[in-house]
Amino acid sequence: MLKYLLLTLVVSFSAHGTLSFKWLGTTTFALSDGKTTLLFDPSLTYVSVLDFLPWRTIQTDPREVDYWFNRCGINKVDAVFVNHAHYDHVIDAPYVVKRYGGKLFGSSSTANVGLGGGLKNDQVETVKPGKEVRLGEFSIEFFNTPHSPHFWDVMLADGHITAPLIPPVNVMDYRVGDTFSFLIKHPKGAILYQAIGRVDTPDTLKEAKADVLLLTLANRRSTEELIDGRVLRTGAKKVIPLHHDNFLLPKPRDGTIKVLWGQKLEEFETTMKARAPGVGLIWPKYCAKEVIAQ
Repeated sequence: MLKYLLLTLVVSFSAHGTLSFKWLGTTTFALSDGKTTLLFDPSLTYVSVLDFLPWRTIQTDPREVDYWFNRCGINKVDAVFVNHAHYDHVIDAPYVVKRYGGKLFGSSSTANVGLGGGLKNDQVETVKPGKEVRLGEFSIEFFNTPHSPHFWDVMLADGHITAPLIPPVNVMDYRVGDTFSFLIKHPKGAILYQAIGRVDTPDTLKEAKADVLLLTLANRRSTEELIDGRVLRTGAKKVIPLHHDNFLLPKPRDGTIKVLWGQKLEEFETTMKARAPGVGLIWPKYCAKEVIAQ
């Protein structure tokens, strides 16, 4: 009996003694300390290139969301955070909150996606830069980091969502709104999720320090800029790249990661080794648990 009790205590301590990361594709990921689970940018519904045609509409595919949550072992979430309101970061947020719990945090555009998707007012919170949210032992601070143009100076689905967005709607109805990056602090360590592929001037994140950097690669302006201006400046010991898989193709269930066109992952890795040789580079795999602090 005493042995069983000691074993239970050891297992319980171990479960709550680490900070873990799980990637579900694009910039959808979960952070958990075993007691509190935070989910970022829920976008698991497959949207094809043809869905960008003006007469096509999109909406959450609950079966796809449930499949990946089940596969990744996510049964409950305590909060959902969205960095901006393009469909590939927010489309599944209302369903996730209704099905798995928590509250939705983001811009006014993100809030209108939530309200249009059937969430109640008390399930949605609109935030501004500088806002800090505390959940369990986590604190999450919001920083304004405007979305980069997609082509030259052109931003697709620019502007704000000014009223509840009731699906099904067109891809372009998911307007970008404000874009946030997040500094996530926990007694086990600090994590910076940089949601854009560049370092802005002025740089709202210039004073941010982190043990782990979750770094968006898509639409990056310069690999050297990201490494010098973010990886080295934060003092991060580990870097986990995000938004490099091809979200315009169905997500393979065999775990294969199809790279988004033009991402140049070998160039990023080579440049990281040359400019930040002491920093660990972790390429995430779908649903694989990465212990990032313990």
